Amino acid sequence: MAALEQVPIVDLQPFLAGTPEEKKRVAGLVDRTNREIGFLVITGHGFDPDLLSGWFDASRRFFEQSAEAKLKYVPATPESHQGYHRLAASGLAAKEGREAPPDLREYFMIGRMDVADPYFHTEAARRFYRENGWPAFPPDFRLLGENYYRAVENLGRQLMALFAAALGLDEAYFKPAIDKHFSVVSSIYYPAQREAPAPGQLRAGAHTDYGALTILAPSDSPGGLQVRMPSGEWADVPFVPGAFVINIGDMMQRWTNDRWLSNMHRVVNPPAQSAAPPRPRQSIAFFLHPNYDAVVECLPTCQSADHPAQYEPIRAGDYMMTKEAAIAAAKPSKSAA
Repeated sequence: MAALEQVPIVDLQPFLAGTPEEKKRVAGLVDRTNREIGFLVITGHGFDPDLLSGWFDASRRFFEQSAEAKLKYVPATPESHQGYHRLAASGLAAKEGREAPPDLREYFMIGRMDVADPYFHTEAARRFYRENGWPAFPPDFRLLGENYYRAVENLGRQLMALFAAALGLDEAYFKPAIDKHFSVVSSIYYPAQREAPAPGQLRAGAHTDYGALTILAPSDSPGGLQVRMPSGEWADVPFVPGAFVINIGDMMQRWTNDRWLSNMHRVVNPPAQSAAPPRPRQSIAFFLHPNYDAVVECLPTCQSADHPAQYEPIRAGDYMMTKEAAIAAAKPSKSAA
């Protein structure tokens, strides 16, 4: 078959409630897409549109505050992700080993709330499950954030079942590996660009994601998400109202023995010559990270005598710590500080 030339739009409903033949068709399309691009756009997911728009609105109101108000919620330590991350404080391209200016984005991260089980409080687990710090304004930020996290967490479970089917596994295969996941939601804000970016500076530099999969809710505004196609060219990921963008991360590529591609993507700047006034952009990302002690090792359907396992088994938490150490060692270019 000819290589895919654009990110496909996949209706999830036939997999969630269809016949075995319909489920097989959707799983086959997902397998092909993840082999070639690692990105798809999903509709028919049943996610509450009012919850999605409400969380977008609460996030916007938080980001529109003064820098002084937001800086109260910066994480206390570099090891903690939950909280506010200031504008242009880091660069995603730098984690790929490339020197680049910091990204023109700010974001607020939240982690899971239900951590009463002793499992989450062992010395080994503690760094992956931390308390959320909630801002006082807007007053509905916490309620909407918690509700959004739980709803997108459920969608993540459904997608992992779809991924299992696409890999020729039982739909419940990944369930024991994600029942105590350390996933995070990142609400991202790209301010309106009233001054020209520095040379090479993007809203988000080219990078791959680390976890099992990412569920992204984008907004419809200039300066959007692009993915690298099999041809090597960058292509816009289509915006479909109410749809989510799904991509696999490095852990899933490792799990599948390189059968699936954790692909490079970036967020570009809006057109410099646009006649329209500059506008901000928002997106909300859910990064599904498995249980910290889940072992990521070659899946039984992704190896053979001709294609043996390429990677040693590793715990998800250890893998994440290795990646984060690489980020800490990489510094954005001083030229754009």
